[in-house]
Amino acid sequence: MKQAHVLVVGGLNHTLDRLEQLGARYSMMQIPERVNERQYGAAVRYAVMDYEDMEEVLLLARAWHAKDPFDAVVSFTEYGLHPASQCAIELGVAGDNLEAVLNTRDKIKMRELLGRHGLSPVRYQVCQSLDDARSFFRSLNGEAMVLKPYAGGLSEGVFFVDEDAHLEARWNGSRAVMDGPLLAEEFLHGPEYSVESLSINGRHEIAMITEKEVTALPRFIELGHQVPARLDEAQQAAVKALVSRFLDVIGQKTGPAHTEIRLTPSGPRIIESQTRIGGDQIWEMCELVSGVNLTGETIAALTDLPRPERKPAAKAAAIRFFSYENARILDVSGVEQAKSAQGVIRVECQLHAGLRCETLKSSNSRQGYALCVGDSIERAVANAEAARDAVRVEWEALSAEQGGL
Repeated sequence: MKQAHVLVVGGLNHTLDRLEQLGARYSMMQIPERVNERQYGAAVRYAVMDYEDMEEVLLLARAWHAKDPFDAVVSFTEYGLHPASQCAIELGVAGDNLEAVLNTRDKIKMRELLGRHGLSPVRYQVCQSLDDARSFFRSLNGEAMVLKPYAGGLSEGVFFVDEDAHLEARWNGSRAVMDGPLLAEEFLHGPEYSVESLSINGRHEIAMITEKEVTALPRFIELGHQVPARLDEAQQAAVKALVSRFLDVIGQKTGPAHTEIRLTPSGPRIIESQTRIGGDQIWEMCELVSGVNLTGETIAALTDLPRPERKPAAKAAAIRFFSYENARILDVSGVEQAKSAQGVIRVECQLHAGLRCETLKSSNSRQGYALCVGDSIERAVANAEAARDAVRVEWEALSAEQGGL
């Protein structure tokens, strides 16, 4: 039997693990900063390039496809989603999820779409200027709002505003991330969750609901996650119904989605969504606890390969990040002991003597994590926090002149 051949646009090694487990061959387009021997050593073909350059991507995809045809195109990374879908359309192979990608990559477009369908009502305004944002803030009559770039990810440029005096600085912080309009939204009160889903030919399954731990306001940088979320049956049903309807509205076909929500006093409300697996090892926690292999099952569906067997390995999982800021690291010890602590799946630590940890600006500013499992969500959280804290870090504060706050 001929092996399936998959074009992979960007991503990390765990995508390749799933391809190899399925017995599929792959060719890959990758950005320079993510190149490694594991990828190019096993690839049929490998190109180091800016895969957001659509013209170059399509030229190369056509050439590779003519030489050794692809059966499907996939991407599970934010900036690879659009080019992957465009390649699938151009080559006439499986993997087109363009409608859903475009409806979620542009947060303004997503809000407008939800408004037309009367789904998850949230007050918002597209802001071309600081005056627009100030006008919207004042229209909320003392309630807080959130400012965010119209596209992007990693919580970068997302700010909470509850006082007019803070507005200009946070407007400038958000605009620094990218050009274009900003989206101002009413601040939604209530705990935040993410919903991991898998769609196959437009049929949606909610695989996991994830609890979040984030920085203190005005930022929204994630410091930890745990699964499965502690929701009662009615809350779970409301969340699943909302997200399933949302996936229909955006046109989700085949693939995972990572949808962020708040459980407000008026019910669940959608914050935003990405048509990819959740970062921060959320995809891995989902698989550990539910058995749902989001990437493997997507690839299997697109290539008509047998679906991977679902084998849950734990009742609960949690992750905690190293998130030092405004600090100079003097010494780090205890990493090996942390790796052998109770319930540990993995400890990754980039902290080292001499490292300058400046203000956390996005998820990329963090310095590693401890991922653990447990017999309950409380035990998993305790294990992750214990493993993180087993790494002993000596540090000194950076002064304002050195780049601290």
